[in-house]
Amino acid sequence: MNIPVSKEEVKPFLERSDAKAWWVVVSTWLGIIGIFVVAALLPHWSTYIIAVFLLAGRQQALAAIMHEAGHKTLFATRSYNKFVAKWLSSPFLLMDGETYIKSHMLHHRRAGTDQDPDLQNYKDYPVTKLSLVRKFTRDFLGITGLKANLYLFLSGRDLLSRKKRINFQLTRGLFVNGVMFSMLWAFGFPQLYILWVIAYLTVYMAIIRMRQIAEHAGVKDLYHLEPKYNTRSVPRGILGLLFVSPTDGLSYHCEHHAFMAVPTYNLKALHKLLKERGYYDDVKLADNYLGVLKQVVR
Repeated sequence: MNIPVSKEEVKPFLERSDAKAWWVVVSTWLGIIGIFVVAALLPHWSTYIIAVFLLAGRQQALAAIMHEAGHKTLFATRSYNKFVAKWLSSPFLLMDGETYIKSHMLHHRRAGTDQDPDLQNYKDYPVTKLSLVRKFTRDFLGITGLKANLYLFLSGRDLLSRKKRINFQLTRGLFVNGVMFSMLWAFGFPQLYILWVIAYLTVYMAIIRMRQIAEHAGVKDLYHLEPKYNTRSVPRGILGLLFVSPTDGLSYHCEHHAFMAVPTYNLKALHKLLKERGYYDDVKLADNYLGVLKQVVR
């Protein structure tokens, strides 16, 4: 890799903070609680629609926390990473943090090659506008989510690795979701749990697709080993904050591939340094997520 930053210059960006990490986790859960509270206080169909979209964004935040904790870069204290990945993030998405990171690390090792296990998610871009609309329509209608979860429940296999599930993945997922339902029931609003389920089966699936698109689809050269060519970094903006990149730094995916040990809350500053050093001079950067969609439509 031809990256204009020395090892000494990278060192400050490698520093991890338990305080910053806990804020990422706590603020995500405060957001989830706040959305349920507003939905309980303002019981109206319009409130519920907004809640579904915002809850899906918080589900994406849990996925991001699982991702960072799986890399063991979120917390300075190693045991916190394992605990948060196992109990406070992945099971609410019916996933297992350890299984996820094994598959994800293979993606890191093989990004830029035809051996990338995630390649099928973005190799066919750019696509026509009609094709893109069809993909997101399936997501928002719940077709993608239902198919994925039918596979998860009926196959006995993990959705990502396609291997036999381990670590009581589904049992743990049903347990923590049961705890969430029980808490809502205890406060007199058990019906609000359906908002979580609807968000997970619909909008969250669309957010996953958008994140896959933003990170690798329609890049300059998907089969080049240099991160700036096979990966994309995007300023997150309001759409990122609410949905696609709800944890700080998540949208700077090129930096994450180039320096995997840098925690998410330091990636934005690292991106700024690389940009100032001219690393991206031969790459067209998208200004926001809407700009990304323009880059992946032919």
